[in-house]
Amino acid sequence: MNPAAIRFPKTGWRNGVARLLLSLRRRPATSRFLDYQTKTALRLPFEGEWYVYWGGRSVAQNYHCATRNQRFAYDFLILKDGRSFRRTGKSNDDYYCFGQPIYAPGEGFVVDAVNEVPDNLPGAMNPQQALGNHVILDHGNGECSFIAHLQQGSVRAQPGSRVEAGTLMGACGNSGNSSEPHLHFHLQTIAVLFRGEGLPAFFCHYMVSGKSVTRGEPIAGQTIRHAAGT
Repeated sequence: MNPAAIRFPKTGWRNGVARLLLSLRRRPATSRFLDYQTKTALRLPFEGEWYVYWGGRSVAQNYHCATRNQRFAYDFLILKDGRSFRRTGKSNDDYYCFGQPIYAPGEGFVVDAVNEVPDNLPGAMNPQQALGNHVILDHGNGECSFIAHLQQGSVRAQPGSRVEAGTLMGACGNSGNSSEPHLHFHLQTIAVLFRGEGLPAFFCHYMVSGKSVTRGEPIAGQTIRHAAGT
C-alpha cells in the first residue's frame, strides 16, 4: 500500500535488482484462492493510461503478496518519461496521478467511506490510518473491493448507497500508509481490513500498451487503460 516507501527507480536494471532482493527476503502468503475466478465484472477504476507499480503473483512483482488479505493487491500510478512526478516531487500536486478521478470497479453497496484523513507530504506516511481516505464496496457475492489512499475531501460515496461500475468514488490521493500519490486496490472475502483473505482481481475490457485484453490480471511494469465504451 506504500509503493514509494521502498523508493525503487521506476525503470531500468536497478528496479529489477531491487525487486529481486525483495523477493529473496519475503515469500508469498499461502492462499486457497490461487485458481479462483473473479465473480464481479470488474473494470479498471480509472480512465487514461496508468502504470502498474505493484501487481502480479510473485513478491518480485508485487510486495503485497506476502500479506494474506492483500495477496493479489495492486498499486497504480501515472508515469511520464519514466517518472511519476514533475518538478521536484516534493508536493503532491507534482504527481501526475494526484487528483485524478477514481471510479467504482463494479456494482455493489458502499460498506465504508472515509473522507477526512489529511494527505501526507511525499515521503511521509500514516500507518495508523492505513487505508487513508477510502471506499469499501461489498459486491454481494463474497467479494469486497478496497479502494484506498484517496484525496482528502474528494470521496463522494456514502455508506449504505448502491453504486454501479464506473460511478465516481473520489480522487487519487496520498493519504494513509502511502508515501507517494497512488491508488491501492484489492479484493478480499469480507469488508474488514486484515481479517479477510485476498482474492484475485481479474479486470474486463482494458488495454495493455495498446493491445486489447478481454479479461486479465495486470502485472507490474504494464501500462494499462480502461477500454472506451465498455
